[in-house]
Amino acid sequence: MIEAENVSYDYPDGSVGVRDVSIEISEGERIGLIGANGSGKSTLILLLAGLVRPKEGRIRIFGKTPDKKNIEEIRRRVGVVFQNPDDFLFNPSVRDELLYVPRQLEWSDEEMERAVNRFAGIFGITHVLEKPPFRLSGGEKKKVEIASVLIYSPEVLFLDEPTAYVDGKTKRQIMKILESYKGTLVIATHELDVAARLVDRFVLLNLEHRVEAAGGKEVLEDTELLERAGVI
Repeated sequence: MIEAENVSYDYPDGSVGVRDVSIEISEGERIGLIGANGSGKSTLILLLAGLVRPKEGRIRIFGKTPDKKNIEEIRRRVGVVFQNPDDFLFNPSVRDELLYVPRQLEWSDEEMERAVNRFAGIFGITHVLEKPPFRLSGGEKKKVEIASVLIYSPEVLFLDEPTAYVDGKTKRQIMKILESYKGTLVIATHELDVAARLVDRFVLLNLEHRVEAAGGKEVLEDTELLERAGVI
């Protein structure tokens, strides 16, 4: 579904994002991007989701190189949850956040109401539907952000540190919901317990912003490898 070939990216201020990263993601895979803070996980999420263009290398999503002609189609099929909900939430109420994409997709009023009720119930946010997002707690904001993406059933779901800065109860709720997600899942996290529970294949980024290793659960069990990459 998604292919990155020798991708590199630098930010406008000259800081390094990622260096010469290659990865293939097949339909239905559950992949964890793990690494220390600053290793390039968030940058790689943006690249793989087509939100930024690589300075070198190539990205293909659903067999297409993202451009002005196909980016809207890609965005309908791909969901991205950012690390900081405040970077995502901008509508006047939680209800409006949940309905933002369904309205762009021209769902019927009945479809939208049914979806809002369902996802508000799943995430336990029914009581805050009429509140402005900026008045919510950090955990509530995170749940609203994830619900706003899952409500339109993206084929690929990217999550950047989905359980960071939330309490234990909220973390358990989010983990349970993500375990039940049926599409292709890509999670960037430095929390190894989250990675071990939610994904099957791991890509380890090192502090040089390159892929240090890739593989199954054995990556998480290699203490020397994780230490070298600055994860533990």
